Amino acid sequence: MDLYLVRHGESNIPQDAIQHDYPLSPLGLEQARRLGERFRGMKLDRLITTPYQRTQQTASAVAATTGVQLIEEPGLGAIDAGEMHSVPYSQRKERWPEFFKNPSPLMDYSHFGGESASAFFERVTGAFVEQIWEEHWREKVAVMVVCHAETINVLLHHILRIPFDGWMAFSIDHTSVTFLDVRLDRPRVRYVNDTSHLGDLSRGHSGTYGGEAPKERPR
Repeated sequence: MDLYLVRHGESNIPQDAIQHDYPLSPLGLEQARRLGERFRGMKLDRLITTPYQRTQQTASAVAATTGVQLIEEPGLGAIDAGEMHSVPYSQRKERWPEFFKNPSPLMDYSHFGGESASAFFERVTGAFVEQIWEEHWREKVAVMVVCHAETINVLLHHILRIPFDGWMAFSIDHTSVTFLDVRLDRPRVRYVNDTSHLGDLSRGHSGTYGGEAPKERPR
């Protein structure tokens, strides 16, 4: 199996809002177009995406140049941030004063009614093992998953057998490609976070989580 893990393009997130389910921005649409051109004519056996506008639009650009249909897999979706999805950055410290006295840099939203890092890890790895690994690891197939920076981090931790505590150890830019394959019955990482298809659009990290870059909970 050849496995491509792709992050979605840049979203059009309103000022002071947190990422939830926003469509691609004009820049994100161009990033997605260039991603599609990178894979034009390539034989993909499965193109899997998550149930969000930003991933669906990004995956559609690949579908347009490869002719493969989209398959939706909710288990690989973004982490659930609970109430934090609906509370602007500017109101957060007032809403949760005790938490923000000593905010954690780890990706854990259980305090806000969302997912903990461990729950997110279990959900994503469970879906990956059941829907992708067990289905295809012995086969000569090419699979692409268009998903999220945190999803790709979890999958890399899982494959490399690195404990995951919620820290985003891998920088994953918009529409970057991370490539793994399976040889001699074992997975191997070929490259991570490649954005060569973006050309002049690739000017460093593009991982801003919301309309205003968060200082207390990097993602």
